[in-house]
Amino acid sequence: MNRMPLDQLTEVIKDAFNGVAEIAKSFLTFFIETMILYIGIPKRINFTQMSRFGDSCECRFRQNFRKGFDWVGYNSGFTSHMDEHHTALAIDQSFIDKSGKHTLGVGYFWSSCASAARHGLEILDIAVIDADGRNAVHLKAVQTVDTVKAGRPPRYLAGMKDPNSLMAWYLRALAQDRDALRKVSDIVVADAFFSKESFANGVTMLGFRLVSCFRSDVGLKYLHTGPRTGKRGRPKEVDGKVYLDNLRTDVFREESYDDGDGKTATLHTAVVRATSLKRDVRVVGVDCIEPGKKTQARKVFFSTDTEMSAKDIMDFYRTRFQIEFLLRDGRQHTGLTHCQFRQKEALAFHFNMSLTAINEARAFARQDKRDLSVANVKTLVHNALMLHRFSVLSGKMPNKRFQRTLILWHRLRGVAIQNLTDYCCIFETTNWSGLTSTNCKMIIFAAWKRFLTIMSQRKSRPIFMVFLWMKTLTKVV
Repeated sequence: MNRMPLDQLTEVIKDAFNGVAEIAKSFLTFFIETMILYIGIPKRINFTQMSRFGDSCECRFRQNFRKGFDWVGYNSGFTSHMDEHHTALAIDQSFIDKSGKHTLGVGYFWSSCASAARHGLEILDIAVIDADGRNAVHLKAVQTVDTVKAGRPPRYLAGMKDPNSLMAWYLRALAQDRDALRKVSDIVVADAFFSKESFANGVTMLGFRLVSCFRSDVGLKYLHTGPRTGKRGRPKEVDGKVYLDNLRTDVFREESYDDGDGKTATLHTAVVRATSLKRDVRVVGVDCIEPGKKTQARKVFFSTDTEMSAKDIMDFYRTRFQIEFLLRDGRQHTGLTHCQFRQKEALAFHFNMSLTAINEARAFARQDKRDLSVANVKTLVHNALMLHRFSVLSGKMPNKRFQRTLILWHRLRGVAIQNLTDYCCIFETTNWSGLTSTNCKMIIFAAWKRFLTIMSQRKSRPIFMVFLWMKTLTKVV
């Protein structure tokens, strides 16, 4: 890397603001500082930790976390590498542990890790997936809140029995940024939980196409394509039940599928009637071989767009799992579950900032075309952040006796120096003759700083040397 990591990361953050409306300069500096802290702080991420590692106080973080922000517009700036690729929107719920009773939205939600309903919070993550590049970019996270909407329900909820249900809340979350999301893609990919009539109808009314997976006991029927009888009554629309273990070869056609990793499969596709959705869909049947099981299941994927190819349906649904990696990295590296706030606005800002930091880390790794994971980027930024923090504190609270002695010694030899930061510039050209023990210590400090600057650009984390240098700087002679 030719530049310092913090300077590179700052440029990446600023470049993504091209798709966002004009914002205040104070909020811009706050956003850049907060984003760097989310990537660089190694442990729990809260207001106290950010005030320790950053240049702002807790009050500034608490005030700005309550402000709104266009997350979809900002995160869309990270999708430039997906141009001319097959992209779609992926949605998924994620459970967040939360204790207490007074946080807005706290309740019992399903946790996949525990396979049970647990007490906490839930968010709906919306991301864009790239079927060609096999990656995902976070767009927006919306917290699930159990609120009752009074008045007439919107059109996309008109067919629901309960317009305040959980499924209705997910549709409202998509409707909030419908226009901005449709600029990214008009395809929504979701897991089998969303393969319900109410959600499929609502997504279609919002202008999206749904790609999902059916349950193993799904009810499908063949479409009647024969001539009409001419008799009185409603014309015949279906022609028998679809048995997944015995498909009709005159209706289903076979296609060969290659996933790009050397694995091949045979797809069985046709347009049939889905009983649960009460609509015609394009289905794709795939034999999923699971070793160790006596009976092998045939998975059925579908799309509400009957003209979509079977290959696109498989590619989109396989890539949907990339959103799980986003949530995993958010939990492990950027403090997704470290929410010590109770206000709705602060919670929303924290969830989106945590997942957006993953976008920043991946964009930072792509900048120099290096194979860096989120953990590697976090280590790199953490080392650079610690060096920056030590330099700032050394300039504000230096050891006055060390500084006066060294400045006087350099001025007698005609070298212009004002503070400790200037050591990095003159270290290689320093005249070592006539140094006292005190001056030698100051030169050693400069050597440590220069060495740690080089180490901060690598994947390693020189913990021992950082603390040794910090201890020496704060020592009073």
